[in-house]
Amino acid sequence: MANSSSILQQLGCFRSLLTKPRVTPVNTTGRRMLTTVWSAKPAPIPFPKELPEQFHDQIPKRFRPNLAPKKMKIYPPPPQPKCKDPIDFIAQTQLQKLDPSGKRRELFDYRRHARSVKPGDIIRVTFKNGDPFAGVVLSIKLRGADTSVLMRNQLTRVGVEMSVKVFSPNVESVEIVQRTQKRKRRARLYYLRQPRHDMGSVENLVANYLRQKRALTGAKMGSNQKR
Repeated sequence: MANSSSILQQLGCFRSLLTKPRVTPVNTTGRRMLTTVWSAKPAPIPFPKELPEQFHDQIPKRFRPNLAPKKMKIYPPPPQPKCKDPIDFIAQTQLQKLDPSGKRRELFDYRRHARSVKPGDIIRVTFKNGDPFAGVVLSIKLRGADTSVLMRNQLTRVGVEMSVKVFSPNVESVEIVQRTQKRKRRARLYYLRQPRHDMGSVENLVANYLRQKRALTGAKMGSNQKR
């Protein structure tokens, strides 16, 4: 019995060779095929000429007869400006009106002129309306016609700061009372607001400067001024 079973197992191998493999059909009904074919644009259907006007309201406006497309008005381009940078041109014209000689511009342009006002200097600004103000220059903001300088002084032992527009028509003159001994490493000396770095009042330095100025120019002191 054992021998017969082993023979049948060998014959079973040949059966698999003789039988044809089963092919499972593929279900193509569930697939969707998308094909595109180029087709020319159909010619427009001519509009009926003798269509009553009562039916025109039922037709879109763009398809109604005797309705020509409106012509769009085309404006010419604006003329090109003579200057490439109009903002800079306006700023330069303002500076020419406010400072025709250009001396005040050189006085505060510390980047290009060596003898200009620098942070740390003591200056005195005289106004057309109001009392003059003197103080230490904390910072200078170069913004063309909006150039401003920030000064600090002590009045009655109270720190006072004033920002002055350099090209303001109310500014009559700007004088350098004393220059800083050493060149400051910073462009903004805001650390002078601290008590240990505060220079205090500069009224004595301004008084000495005015005394020397009167001695050189020969001007006499008024009755209301202290000697």
